[in-house]
Amino acid sequence: MAVATTAKRGHTRGASRLPSRLQQEVIGILLITLSLLVLLSLVSFAPTDVPLFGSSPPDSPASGQTRNLIGAVGASIAGGLFWLVGGGAYLLPFLLAMLGVRCLAQGAPTVTARSAAGSLAALLFLSSLLHLEATAVPTLFSGLVFRGMAGGIGGQVIAEGLTGYFASTGAHIVVLAGLLVSLLLATPMSLAELGRRVSQWCQSAVEAAAAIRPIRFEWDRKAKKAKPKLANINRSASAPDAEDDLAGATAVEAWSDPLPVEIPFPFADEAVSADAKEPDVVPAETRSTGYSLPDPRELLSDPSGPLDRMTDAVLKAQSEVLTRALLSFGIEGKVMEIHPGPVVTMYEFEPAPGVKVARIVSLADDLALALKAISLRIVAPLPGKSVVGVEVPNPHREIVSLKSVLTSEAFSRSRSKLTVALGKDIFGEPVCMDLRMMPHLLVAGATGSGKSVSLNSMLLSILFVAR
Repeated sequence: MAVATTAKRGHTRGASRLPSRLQQEVIGILLITLSLLVLLSLVSFAPTDVPLFGSSPPDSPASGQTRNLIGAVGASIAGGLFWLVGGGAYLLPFLLAMLGVRCLAQGAPTVTARSAAGSLAALLFLSSLLHLEATAVPTLFSGLVFRGMAGGIGGQVIAEGLTGYFASTGAHIVVLAGLLVSLLLATPMSLAELGRRVSQWCQSAVEAAAAIRPIRFEWDRKAKKAKPKLANINRSASAPDAEDDLAGATAVEAWSDPLPVEIPFPFADEAVSADAKEPDVVPAETRSTGYSLPDPRELLSDPSGPLDRMTDAVLKAQSEVLTRALLSFGIEGKVMEIHPGPVVTMYEFEPAPGVKVARIVSLADDLALALKAISLRIVAPLPGKSVVGVEVPNPHREIVSLKSVLTSEAFSRSRSKLTVALGKDIFGEPVCMDLRMMPHLLVAGATGSGKSVSLNSMLLSILFVAR
């Protein structure tokens, strides 16, 4: 019976206790809330505020009113803290907020006796430091609400006691050392960790500055290069009077008269002398000798003949080899069309019903071996058709000349002055495009793929058309 009663009591105590994680989160929220209330109370404190228990000064113009953001409670908190620790009261909300964030982030018991004692000691040592500074420089805190007692009662007692034993200089050293030790006790960070973080921040700042320096140098160089150079800009002697008369006018109205600007121009003397002579202009008709410009396309070289072009018999034999190679892997079908081009030949293969296209794509290397080709590309399926395209490189590549494209029907049909010849497609058909319909043009490719030749062809195409 006694055992059962003990177990029941233990169960009751466990049920009434909050989980550790939830308890720390509640404490963290309360600490952050308290820090916010204390901070608002301090920053909005006024000596004329009416505290919670008491009355405002009789000679106060706002007697009976409280302007503190937290009301009478805030006025009482701020007044009490300023009276106890003076300006050191501003450290309290930051310590409370730091402890609250640690409770929420870590979830472990962080509000310990050590952290509480360290926080209290930090407040007292900071108040002592403020009292020492206010004693050394009386006008230092003259504009603040706690100017009457910079360090409060606590700071005054500690500072005067230390000054009596160590004088002012020794008191400063002791107070600074005590403040540092108390902050280490109040926070989990050690001096080594603090030094490491400061070193990381400095290193990051140096790296960022090193990365920005070349960019800034480039900007300065471009700005100096683009800056116009104006020589002998002379301002009229009556400009000051004009500015006085037009003080209410806009800058544009005040400077409406153009300034004399002298810009050096090469061969200026020769141009003036040529204009002074004023030679008679001979009409173009009188200078004509009856010469007519030749067709620009005649200036281009004729396309060289194909090197060993593949005949129909060779193409048909290749299609049969392709069909047999696919059949050896269990893929039935037939070649429907053959499109020989200048570089590759397209075979349109129609697979039998039930054959998966993925099986054909996976046989690219085996088909290249069967056709004795370096490589091949499978387009599965061709857009708009129920066939699979197999592109096989030709044994000999045909050279596509610019003249063959400029004299083609596709180029002649275009009425645009910006028509450019791009070459031929895999079917051997000329490809022409209108640059007006291409807002962006990207020319890319590996080394030796013909990027420079392509750009040269575009420029020549425009010259031949827009002459």
